[in-house]
Amino acid sequence: MTEQLEQAKVVVRDFVLEMRMGRRMMVLSPTGQLKATTCSLNSELCVLRITRASQVRRVWLKNIAGIYAGQEPEGLSTPLDDLCATIAIKPSGEMITFRLEHINARDTFVMCMMLFAQSQGAEMVGLSHEGPDEEDDGEDLVVEEARLSSAVGSQA
Repeated sequence: MTEQLEQAKVVVRDFVLEMRMGRRMMVLSPTGQLKATTCSLNSELCVLRITRASQVRRVWLKNIAGIYAGQEPEGLSTPLDDLCATIAIKPSGEMITFRLEHINARDTFVMCMMLFAQSQGAEMVGLSHEGPDEEDDGEDLVVEEARLSSAVGSQA
């Protein structure tokens, strides 16, 4: 058990180091097009910055409503596969889907982002949403907007 804990610490530490420096990641659009971005976490691990074509989208981790691995959540028009990780953002209900290079990278991303979001007070269970409350400032960086209640389905 101690060995597993040490391995987990190494995985989280390496993820943090890589994300603080900035990591090239692919965002998957609803049409299936991959868009290159650079993602990074700030030093306090409370903001995810997504940069594409000199546009920066900041996502406060406390506003993450859910992080889904693979083909979850159901009902999105984005063609999800096993390498996808989708982040639901409140209060707008936007969804951003990343496509990672392999399953271990996806699982590490989902685990670490969930851990950091929860440490910032994100509430990820039983959310529903009435509709967008603010304008989208991220243009190409948001892959899909959806109502959280319909994206999560019966889990809401």
